[in-house]
Amino acid sequence: YSRFPVGGFALIKLAILPFGNDLSASILAARMLMLLLFSAAALLAFHSLARITSHRWIALAATLPAFSSSYMLLYGDAVSVEMSVDLFAVMLVFHGMVVFVQEGRFRQLLARTCVALLLGWHVYAFLLPFLILGLASEAVRAWKEGTALWPRVRSTGAAVLRSRHMALGLFALLFGAAVLGFNFANEYAAFGGQTAVTELPSAQSMLLRTGLDPEPNNKFDRVGWLYFLQQQFFRVCVASVPLVLTDWGVDLLEWFSSAPFSASVFSGLPLWFSLPALLMVMVASMTVVRLAGPLLARRRRMLVATLALSGFFWALPMRHNTAYSNHDFEALFYLGVPLASYSLLLLYLHKRWGHGPVVGLAVAGLLAFVVSTFHMNHRWRPDVPAAEPQLATLAELGSIRETTRGKTVLLLASVKPDWSRQSTSLFHYTERYNLAGSVLIPYFDVETAAQAADFLLTRDRVESDALLTPGNEQVFLYDSAGTDDLVEFYRATYRQVVSGEPAARSHFDVYLRDGALFHVRDPCVREDLPRRVFVEVTPEDPKDLHRRRRRDEDGFEGFFHAFRKSGVLFEGKCMAILPLPDYPVSGIRTGQEGGRGRVLWEARIPAR
Repeated sequence: YSRFPVGGFALIKLAILPFGNDLSASILAARMLMLLLFSAAALLAFHSLARITSHRWIALAATLPAFSSSYMLLYGDAVSVEMSVDLFAVMLVFHGMVVFVQEGRFRQLLARTCVALLLGWHVYAFLLPFLILGLASEAVRAWKEGTALWPRVRSTGAAVLRSRHMALGLFALLFGAAVLGFNFANEYAAFGGQTAVTELPSAQSMLLRTGLDPEPNNKFDRVGWLYFLQQQFFRVCVASVPLVLTDWGVDLLEWFSSAPFSASVFSGLPLWFSLPALLMVMVASMTVVRLAGPLLARRRRMLVATLALSGFFWALPMRHNTAYSNHDFEALFYLGVPLASYSLLLLYLHKRWGHGPVVGLAVAGLLAFVVSTFHMNHRWRPDVPAAEPQLATLAELGSIRETTRGKTVLLLASVKPDWSRQSTSLFHYTERYNLAGSVLIPYFDVETAAQAADFLLTRDRVESDALLTPGNEQVFLYDSAGTDDLVEFYRATYRQVVSGEPAARSHFDVYLRDGALFHVRDPCVREDLPRRVFVEVTPEDPKDLHRRRRRDEDGFEGFFHAFRKSGVLFEGKCMAILPLPDYPVSGIRTGQEGGRGRVLWEARIPAR
């Protein structure tokens, strides 16, 4: 799961290393690290704008509201390499660009690029517009200096090849390839050198996020370009306004992002139909930069353009990734839009009315930041499930770790419906982290996998002589001899599930029991099992959906689950479970998608 450069993981590891198994202290230390990087990113943005505008009050008045949006305040302290770590990386590189343009410090820019690429891939979104605009500027200047056609062509080509922008691009490409190669080497070794390169996690991630996966599991593969651009319009709007001001307008923006402007309307439209909308966005951005001509020197305008365009340079090629509703943190990297637009507006105000309005807006920006932060922490931040069950699980795993170190452990998913446990994803990630010294088999074929395992680990408690942790309440360790007892447990659960008529029949029989959805097939072999199954739950009251989900779903909450994480295969039968939300639902749709949005099979279940 390395996908991202190693630097961010190393920083987090260094922050939590002194605290050992003290989870609370480790989380606090990691959050403080994230807030430190978030603050450093804001400081770099401030200094960059101060250099571009030659006015510290303008820089302050532009930076504060840009870092006050709901995205910034919600994700600023999230312990993740994709958020504040990457945000710091892009602002580090952008500040290096500003210093390079103004003072010619090319080696410093190269050093910053190295550090940034060790922290995150979003750096390329800032490098690309800077390189393209810089090369275009030098090509135009070389072309104007010539007279005849062929001498112009030669001099222009030579200027581009000798350009420091070209050298920066090649350096960033080669260094990034080395960082990615490090990831590939680690993954290849972790899989024992038996996995094809295209099947490694980083390769699969690249194919999925760029839409090149021949058999994608991403339901947004069927979302049209116009819907995608409309979604990005929403994110740019919210990212450009302090949180304290967005609540009054968020309902209007959410309506714009729902029916009749929904995914179902735009999903079938061809790319050429949405090109005018894309062109309008690009023209509007360049127009703003053009209007900055009287306010900024030419080379500084290039820096403002880099800021304004950087978010789009990431989102457009990564459409299949940024379309996920739970990937709305990608809006962090639209930061350049408010930074650029606020700076230009403030420069205009300063030129027209002088120093006073700018200072007043800087004070207002500070108040907006403080009030927005308070509003986020006390009213807007989503409720977080209680940490006690996770802490209890980690405590029990601590005692299990020494027993299983260096041995082979089979992880079996729970078949007990329990929405508070958030299905089995947390279970598998937690066990993988805490049993890192063991060889794990995260597979559902109980009888086959157990033959190669020394221990069985599950959240299902079965009274058996093979149970090695009788005092545990969250996770249970068995000697591999306990396979027969577990199979009997799954057999009894299976009989209970299929005792009535299924709610729907398709490739799988789908049962609704005890607040959970069961997918059952008999007879069943591995070839019958999909990589992932989707489930779409439509609530009776749309307000039950989280506001981030309501923005880009047609009134339903979508889930994916994989059989190897949430199911078991035994005695020629297979059974998988997905606990359902605890709110009343009006309908459920489940199935599996193939390539390019093709539905291989589906089943619809009416309200329970």
